Amino acid sequence: MRILYIDMLCGAAGDMLLASLIDLGFPIKLLEEQLRRLPVEPIELAVEKVVRGGITCTQVTPELDHSHEYRHLEDILALLQRGAVAQSLYEKCERVFDRLATAEAKVHGIPKDHVHFHEIGALDTIVDILGVCMAIEYFKVDEVRFSTLTDGYGTIRTAHGVMPVPVPATAVMIEGYRIRTLQIPTELLTPTGAALLTALGEQLPDTYDGKVVATGYGCGSKVFDEHPNFLRAILLEKEQDEIASSSETVLILESDMDHISGEIMGDVAALLLDTGALDVSWLPLYMKKGRPGYRLSVMADERDGQAMIDTIIRHTRTLGVRLQRVGRVTAQRRASKTTIAGAECDEKQCAYKGYTFSRPEYESLAALARKKGCSVMDLMEEYLRGTTQDL
Repeated sequence: MRILYIDMLCGAAGDMLLASLIDLGFPIKLLEEQLRRLPVEPIELAVEKVVRGGITCTQVTPELDHSHEYRHLEDILALLQRGAVAQSLYEKCERVFDRLATAEAKVHGIPKDHVHFHEIGALDTIVDILGVCMAIEYFKVDEVRFSTLTDGYGTIRTAHGVMPVPVPATAVMIEGYRIRTLQIPTELLTPTGAALLTALGEQLPDTYDGKVVATGYGCGSKVFDEHPNFLRAILLEKEQDEIASSSETVLILESDMDHISGEIMGDVAALLLDTGALDVSWLPLYMKKGRPGYRLSVMADERDGQAMIDTIIRHTRTLGVRLQRVGRVTAQRRASKTTIAGAECDEKQCAYKGYTFSRPEYESLAALARKKGCSVMDLMEEYLRGTTQDL
């Protein structure tokens, strides 16, 4: 399994991400060949080594005559299709451009297909997004992960006038992600950088796990006296046994039914859980002849598989049960006690690769709510306030 980890020391822009991957070993000629197939003006890429904060970084600059031509989202996607871009690569690019266009549309209050700003249409943005997506495929990356986001502060002047930092489109895309402000009075995290990271990657705690294959440093054109303006890309490999250390094989049992009532469904779910099922769910679906029905899905330990099948057939009168073996990765967990609203409550403590989290046990929480004459939601909010204060 290959993981690309982006360590944001000083924000992230599209050209910085691309430069870090070139520094990592992505051949620039592959990108140049793909760009020549696009039905656009010739694009030359200037790649050079520069020093930022004592670290040798790669800097990439597209050389264009008309880099600010406005295009709609559908125009850009058509360019990629006419450029014979491979389907898997096209889908990655489409995901990034769609996220960027969706954010711009929300900010400006227009339909997504009406977006035609510089941030979407400029050829240098196309170069950055296409190049990063190509590099991810070149390195055969399975997962993209990134650290806490970083940005500057203040305002910047754009084609739309003076904007706050983070600029509105970036602010939309990073909703729900952790960010740290650096004491640099300018934009560091651009819309293109934010779109690439949030469309293709997952934010994890500022740690990474695995064997380091290579490290690359990419920088932009801005130079700051007190903070080096570069980001780091780390290519990691995890051995299969490392992945398997927190995984197990379980059985998934399924059966589709259109002949039983809600009362029977609830009774069967309780029986299966009492028999040792790991999870039970009923999913609504339409069956043959347009009949509404339900799919019973049961997750079980392999050793309990036959007992589960017997229970399903005996108590539902279904004519058959499908089964398959699947892998399941789990977090470590242990039972503990916590205090909510001045009273003791059961809690589940969980850990996964150095990341820890917790959750109250519902039955204990519900009993406490009845005792105090309040709602479960009241206690859950009290619990969340307490855990958030510990961050």
